[in-house]
Amino acid sequence: MKHHIKIVLLIAINLGLTGCMEAAIDFWNGPGRFPQAEHNAYKECSEELESLPEPENKSRGSKEMQEWLVKVYMPASVECMKRKGF
Repeated sequence: MKHHIKIVLLIAINLGLTGCMEAAIDFWNGPGRFPQAEHNAYKECSEELESLPEPENKSRGSKEMQEWLVKVYMPASVECMKRKGF
């Protein structure tokens, strides 16, 4: 019986410390969560950007893909977010 009480006590302490850790991480990171309006704008822009023509070599590390990301995708993404007010 004593072992059961110790196990329950350890589980309770563990859950309490886990909650404290989550709170500490949220406090340390600050208000990093997107507001709902910005989240919606980002989602809409992502849908818009899917229509952009991609380079022929789509592999992640390829030079063509990197240049496409820097010269086409990122500027279009920034412009879209500016149009949405962010």
